Amino acid sequence: MDNNVLLRNLGENIRSIRKKKKLTIDKLAECSSLSSKYIQGVEVGIRNISIKNLNKIANALDTVPEALLNIKSNTVESTDEKINNISQKLRKFDKNKLDFIGNMLDNLDVIISESKK
Repeated sequence: MDNNVLLRNLGENIRSIRKKKKLTIDKLAECSSLSSKYIQGVEVGIRNISIKNLNKIANALDTVPEALLNIKSNTVESTDEKINNISQKLRKFDKNKLDFIGNMLDNLDVIISESKK
């Protein structure tokens, strides 16, 4: 498995457990004696993490490192899943923002069509 996929999966697991426990990144950082910037980098999958820091985060989340390393078998979403996830995010926007996003998509469509010529 690709290292980037592993790091993203780890970060998603940490974020998911942190949010279930209603902790902010700052609170998790404080409880784990790590910086919030470091925690944020780990959650988005751009920071490599040592075993010691993995254990600190697991302890702060009151879980075990194995739970954070749990590899999801389907880390790549299908097209339908991606569309559904985007649709869920779009439901939170007001009409003006949705119009803006629609215009961006229209412009992106034009750019893609022109680049294929």
